[in-house]
Amino acid sequence: MPFELGMSLARSMWALSYATASLLTLVITWVAIAGAATKSRTVNIVLCLLCNHLSELPLTIMFTDACFYTWLNITGTFQSILVRFFYYINIITAVALLYLFRRSFEVQEAVQTFLNQLSKESKEWVELPGLTSPRFWQQLLNPFHWPWDCTLYQNIPYWVQEEQLSAQKTDGWHSVAEMELDIYKPNSIQGGDNTPFYIHGGGWTHGSKSLIGPLLTEMVSHDWIVVAINYRTATKAGYPTQLIDCKRALRWVKDEIQTFGGDSNNIVVAGDAAGGQLASLLAMTPNLPEYQPGFEKVDTTVQGCIAMSADLDLVDAKNYSNHDARGRFISAVAKRSGSAESAENLKFLAEHSPRFRIKESGVPFLVVHGDIDTLTPVQNARDFVHEFRNNCRSPISYLEVPGGHHCFHLISSPRSWYATIATAAWLNYNFGRVSEADTKGSKRLAVHELVEWGWTV
Repeated sequence: MPFELGMSLARSMWALSYATASLLTLVITWVAIAGAATKSRTVNIVLCLLCNHLSELPLTIMFTDACFYTWLNITGTFQSILVRFFYYINIITAVALLYLFRRSFEVQEAVQTFLNQLSKESKEWVELPGLTSPRFWQQLLNPFHWPWDCTLYQNIPYWVQEEQLSAQKTDGWHSVAEMELDIYKPNSIQGGDNTPFYIHGGGWTHGSKSLIGPLLTEMVSHDWIVVAINYRTATKAGYPTQLIDCKRALRWVKDEIQTFGGDSNNIVVAGDAAGGQLASLLAMTPNLPEYQPGFEKVDTTVQGCIAMSADLDLVDAKNYSNHDARGRFISAVAKRSGSAESAENLKFLAEHSPRFRIKESGVPFLVVHGDIDTLTPVQNARDFVHEFRNNCRSPISYLEVPGGHHCFHLISSPRSWYATIATAAWLNYNFGRVSEADTKGSKRLAVHELVEWGWTV
């Protein structure tokens, strides 16, 4: 009798859990398809995280549901009317998830077009991997990614003693510990290779240098020495401390990366979300003394910039953002007083918006953005690219990713890997080494070969 009572309670809990999970999955799947947003940034962040997982891993979600359904059958819980009802609800959800999976292949066409635009010799491009590619399924069914064939040098401090003492006095040791970087050195190289410099996102107040995504694996596979940095996210002084820390890290890389085999004269800065804004400003404000206190004479130029899901217009005069992005940046990030609409604060926002520094850019740019990003709307990226092309002599490439949510590229999926392929191709096309054969007029096949996906030419 006690056993039967316990099993009955367990079945009721499993049925309730199945119903709750089914309802939430249905709602979030609809949000993932529609790209709906609210007026609350916190709610949008939660929805973004959930939508990203459903959009990038729909087959994984369906497999999990099938396992849950099988368990309910084994335990006899499927006889419940509640479970039967939500079983039919899940059929509708499964159709929607399959739609999300199908839409991820729209990126294949967009990336192929992007690759064709990189070179007039586009006929030499091998077709992007798809359903018939073993590598595709290997990457899809194993969402975990890490570059194995490399050596990781972790938590290297980039401060000098005066900066360490100042940060410790102002914000404590935990803040000093954020002023560190990691170096990923491919085991297959000896030295002299290019150096991507990656800045993580997190709304300027959170995040970690370990959050790079599949792009890290791809860059290492191309024998690039990758630097990933942290910056202080909780300083009492507020922004632009984050930008200044990025320049301090760049100073260290310029001085020391040769020790690890990198090339200090071929640094491409990259970042996502808030890190994309910092990366863009880093590229657009070389050697400006106001952002280099104590190291004003250090050369902080870079050779290129990649902005992924980046906030490129803090002013947002057209109010593309659903939430009060201006107000949050002024009060929570910059920690300035007064209204975000005041003339002084609007000037501050403009000074730190890449869109308003386009004429100062002297390096090639790549902008990658999802078309249903609810945290940094794609309209801002489109406006930035349009103004860049009209007002700057430097080249810019733009990849708008169909069905991409905010920072979709951090999850290993067909969509993120196609975008990663395009990013790696852009890096190699603009900054990759050119062999002796290339200089004699032959095609740049070696430069464009994408090792991670097993491309052959």
